[in-house]
Amino acid sequence: MNFNNSVLVLADLGQLKAYRVAHVQGIDRHEGAQVGHTQNRGTEKNAVVLDLITDIDYIDGHKKASERVSDQAGRFRASNGEAHNLKSEQEKQMLKVISEDIRSIIEAESPSSWYLAFPKQTHKELQEMLNIGIKHNLQKVVPSDLTKTAKDKLLAHFQ
Repeated sequence: MNFNNSVLVLADLGQLKAYRVAHVQGIDRHEGAQVGHTQNRGTEKNAVVLDLITDIDYIDGHKKASERVSDQAGRFRASNGEAHNLKSEQEKQMLKVISEDIRSIIEAESPSSWYLAFPKQTHKELQEMLNIGIKHNLQKVVPSDLTKTAKDKLLAHFQ
């Protein structure tokens, strides 16, 4: 798969990372045809390099619901009514923030194609929230959390 002029976006509810995919050509002087005992032409190499564009930490994504609300509801008998949909509301708010950050990254980089990895539980909701203007060159969505994956193993997940 050709990743030339592409962007990889890896996110979950707590973090977003974006990488620019760059193709680098060079000569490996340690490998290749030895012309003489003092001259080494080397071997021409092509490599794919991932350059980090941004790494955003969403603090609210790491917090528990009890850390987000100011009162101590639920700690005493006959407490006030609990917000049953608090978690889903906060999740929707985080997805909206993440989709806006993705939009700004893709618009700033204007890649020919881009790839997204987001956890399976909420990747469809995120895709629905993405701006229609950036969806047209979204090549692949991997329903997995790859934010902690090593850079050298990332491209294999998108092939």
